[in-house]
Amino acid sequence: MPQMQLKLRKFFDYLQVRQRLVLCAFALLAIVNAYSIRLCLDFSLSRIARDCNELAAVQLENAQRTWRKAPKANSDRAHGRYAANKVLAAINAFAAKFHPTANSPYAARNIRESRINQRARAGHKEKPARPTRQPRTTRQSRRVARNDPTPSYPRQKSGMSCETQVYQHPLRKPESITVTNSADIWTKEVQVLITISFYVGYMITHIPGGRLAERYGGKWILGASILSSGILTLLTPTIVRHGGPKSVMLLRMVIGLFEGPTFPAVSAMLAQWVPEKERGRLCSSVLSAGEIGIIFMHLVSGFTIDEQDWAVAFYVVGSGAILWFMGFVVVCYSKPDDSPYIQSSEREYIKSQVCETLETESGDANEVVPWSNMLMNAPIWALIASNMQHDWNQQEFAKELEQMLLDLEAKGKSYWNELETSIRLMAPHLYSWLASLTSGSFSDYLISEGILNRTQTRRLMSWLVFISVTMYFIHDKESSARPWSILAFGAYYAGIKLLPLDMSPNFAGTLMGITNGLGALPGLVLPVLEKLEEEYAIIGSIRATLWFICAGYISGEVQSYNQLEPTANRS
Repeated sequence: MPQMQLKLRKFFDYLQVRQRLVLCAFALLAIVNAYSIRLCLDFSLSRIARDCNELAAVQLENAQRTWRKAPKANSDRAHGRYAANKVLAAINAFAAKFHPTANSPYAARNIRESRINQRARAGHKEKPARPTRQPRTTRQSRRVARNDPTPSYPRQKSGMSCETQVYQHPLRKPESITVTNSADIWTKEVQVLITISFYVGYMITHIPGGRLAERYGGKWILGASILSSGILTLLTPTIVRHGGPKSVMLLRMVIGLFEGPTFPAVSAMLAQWVPEKERGRLCSSVLSAGEIGIIFMHLVSGFTIDEQDWAVAFYVVGSGAILWFMGFVVVCYSKPDDSPYIQSSEREYIKSQVCETLETESGDANEVVPWSNMLMNAPIWALIASNMQHDWNQQEFAKELEQMLLDLEAKGKSYWNELETSIRLMAPHLYSWLASLTSGSFSDYLISEGILNRTQTRRLMSWLVFISVTMYFIHDKESSARPWSILAFGAYYAGIKLLPLDMSPNFAGTLMGITNGLGALPGLVLPVLEKLEEEYAIIGSIRATLWFICAGYISGEVQSYNQLEPTANRS
């Protein structure tokens, strides 16, 4: 490892690469991986359900074909007649040796009649055979017996998620297994539960992940988060095929648990590495990387349509996460002081340009988090409401790309045939990311030149979000609405999304955990929100009003709870 670090150090020095840019690049890729892992199953869920139903239909057809080709001898064996004939043949062979009519087909009956006559001559009365008592039958059972005399066998439950198995007699006609019956396993309701199960785990680990990143460094928290999620993504196809919907729900919740610390850990690292003068440009480009993740996942899912194998997307995304982890743990570090690749001049520049109240020493890990001051802070709740609005809009736009893939499959077209349409749908996400770079650089310019202070700049971006969202709802479902959404997203990432770094650099991870974790709440109730938005037009006005209120309450100044309070001094 020391030799590798030495070679990398020479490589970075030769190219004069700034380590803060390297860290921001890996942080950007981490968020791209996180979004790809999150959306991978969402984009493939309908195809999974369809393939499972088709597999059940194929199994039905094969079972019926096998039953039709069964020979009659085997059918006799199945009904017990083969065994009876075999016993009768043995009796006839035995009778042929001792009875003159042994060659008769009624040899067995003749033997019995002769024995009865012998016993009668000896003075014994042969008791008549007791008639066999037949079971009581109903009209329905007699009708069933006429059609199919084979005894019924109970249905055997299957543990396979993609197969609807029924225990069948080897030569009995199988019970009806239709696509409708199989769809009872992967219904639309089940698919919705699988989708929202991710957010159950995702919201839980936001705050713990932020605290761990602040105390022990964001490197290993972020690395473990993406690595674990990537490994589980690779295992998803196997679990889908052999575990069933309940196992997939549990898997999705576990992936959410591992992915929850991603944004808090990234925020904790950005607070240590990014100077205040570059915060708008660098941090907005990193935190808006989810737009690139949506584009990447759409491309991967689209190109796998031609492969007719939805599992390929999971293997691509999971492998990408593992490759990212291998590079991240070698190159990146939680703080500039820990990095062996950074030059002294860059280290001193970062220390001089970060927030004055930021604690960069590792010995300040036992601070007390001022939970009460945070939760009573109005800008935090404005930030939470803004994050909810953003996540709601982002998930709606991602569903448009998902629906486009479903339409392609329904028409039987290749992804290349509709590439122009796909690019037209992906372009707003790319433009949103580019708009965040532009608005972030513009924010840095306004602050560095003294035109506006930090709070005024963040509020300017928030007002721009409010105006853009209002125009978007006015022109909803029209082609002219999309540019407004692009402008709103760009201003959001350069304004509201940076507030945890502005308000509390020391608790940036915790603050991001609170605001982004609660901001993911629409993911749990998105079907209900979509239904309300369709039935009540006033919902759009309420959302625009919330943006207006949030814009007036946010603050870009360092808050009072940013000051560290050691555990020993706690009263």
